[in-house]
This record gives sequence, C-alpha cells and structure tokens, in this order.
Amino acid sequence: MRVAVNSSPLIFLAKLKLLNILKELFDEVYITDAVYQETVVEGAGHEEAIDIENAGFLKRASVGNQRVVKFLLEMIDHGEAETIAFAIENDVDLVVLDDKDARKVARGFGLRVTGTLGLLLLARRKGLIDAIEPYIEELRKNGFRISDEVVRKILESAGEL
Repeated sequence: MRVAVNSSPLIFLAKLKLLNILKELFDEVYITDAVYQETVVEGAGHEEAIDIENAGFLKRASVGNQRVVKFLLEMIDHGEAETIAFAIENDVDLVVLDDKDARKVARGFGLRVTGTLGLLLLARRKGLIDAIEPYIEELRKNGFRISDEVVRKILESAGEL
C-alpha cells in the first residue's frame, strides 16, 4: 500500500517515537517537498526533525501539477495541498492528514483518508503497539487536540474500553 503523509502526523509520530510504524504498515511512504520543508527545514534542530530526516524509508516527492496546489491553497495550507495533489496525481492508496478541513477536501477528491489516531489504531490491530491510550495521553501533552468523545470511540474500537 502506498501512502502520502502530511506534516502533523509525521511530527506527532516522531514525538511518540513511532515513525517506524509507517514502514511496518505500508509498502511506500511519501512526503512532498512542502512537507519536508515544514518538518525538517523549519524544524531544524528539533529531535523530531532529525528523526524525520533520518527515516530512510520516507520517499521525498515533488508535485507536478502546481495548478491543483494553487487551487487547494485557497482552502488549506501548503503541506496539505501538496500531499493531496500528490495523492491525486499518483493514485496513492491512503492520505494521512490530521486537519479536519484538509481531510474534507481530500475526501471530496475521492481519496481515502486517515490521521495520526487512525495510524495508531491500525498499529494496535497489527500488534505493533500494545495499547493506544498512553499514546493519546502523550499526544494531548504535545498539543494534539481531540475531544473526549473521539478518544472514547478510538479506545472502544481498539478494545481498550
């Protein structure tokens, strides 16, 4: 399975020390030039940026159709716009986005979408992590915004409630 990952999920997975679940879950993991810029270049000096840069399985990719990117920039940020445009151009199987608006836009283009929590749930189901709850707590400590209701649904789905 081929996936395109936006900045936020990459950064949060790096904070959780779980970047490698991407390699375990998917055959090919792509990040666009804008995502690289947002995570590695703008994050220079941060441990997460170093981990992302050193993750040899991440394939950096350029978007060919900049008109699609410009159109998407009217609604969402650059990393999200490039991630969605790349996914459309390259018939990617799954797009990993956390932003609600970006997810809505991606679905509007018929793309299959998940986010950081969806990746954690998939990793739990595949036996790559033992529990989701400690990671959700850590995400919240690091500024990840999620309602108690969504947490309850995720934990229920993971069999942790």
